[in-house]
Amino acid sequence: MVAPELFVASVTPFTSPSGAVDHDFIIRHLRWLEAQGVDGVVPCGTTGEGQSLSVAERMAIFDTVMHHRGGLRVFAGTGCAALSDTIILTRYAFERGAEAALVLPPFYFKNLSDAGLLGYYRALCDALPSGARLILYHIPPMSQIPVTPAVIEGLYQSHPHMVYGVKDSSGDPAYLAMLTQRFPTLRVYVGSAALLAQALRDGATGGIFALSNVFPREMRAVMTAHLTGGDVETAQRLVTALSQALKPYGNPPAIKALLARLTDLPRASSRFPLVDLTPDEAETLWTAVRKVEAT
Repeated sequence: MVAPELFVASVTPFTSPSGAVDHDFIIRHLRWLEAQGVDGVVPCGTTGEGQSLSVAERMAIFDTVMHHRGGLRVFAGTGCAALSDTIILTRYAFERGAEAALVLPPFYFKNLSDAGLLGYYRALCDALPSGARLILYHIPPMSQIPVTPAVIEGLYQSHPHMVYGVKDSSGDPAYLAMLTQRFPTLRVYVGSAALLAQALRDGATGGIFALSNVFPREMRAVMTAHLTGGDVETAQRLVTALSQALKPYGNPPAIKALLARLTDLPRASSRFPLVDLTPDEAETLWTAVRKVEAT
């Protein structure tokens, strides 16, 4: 059995809610994550507030991450509403050495046809070097644009060597199971921490999680139990409870508050329109997390 892959949907730290990116924090966070044993990071995705960053800011983050990644693998979050911006960022990510690019659908126009979304992904592939690899990002709760089986099949037909995988953040166990059954050669990365154990049973490659920013060892414990025949249920129960503790506050602000408690990293801000936790909220969250870990 192949060991599951654990990736971090890494946060983007800001100096203030309307301030600049704190690149020193990113470097220190990378070192901490590597010491915790994660396989890689995914900068500028949903947890990384990618849609609150300019193209130039994302490029600068890719530079920092690639230069200081150490032994970590990197999937770069490059999806934008504009195809031209997605092409620029994806090309740049591969030029800097990213292993793959995580590309969410263009999210502004709703009710897209499969033909429209497939055309977008095909145009992106046509603009990239032949060795580029894409991870399609299925996250309808945020984008409201699903990556349907027809889109995956169509891209396999036209650009089979560029379809690296799919990240499923739908939270829908049926969709997750469909991916592993219908596309057995596809790398499937689950994005919902609560579905990790099921995803591994269904044959997923691994996961890309917000929760791994602060609880990488707890996430790895589920994978290790699955791999060794250990107590998967107990490990998954802890992960699910931790995820639920963060849910009322939103992942980026909650994770940044917890990083300041659990590591030697300073307190970082999220960028507007997201709002940082108040001191009282941060304390309530910390109490909830300690209660979960004590059970």
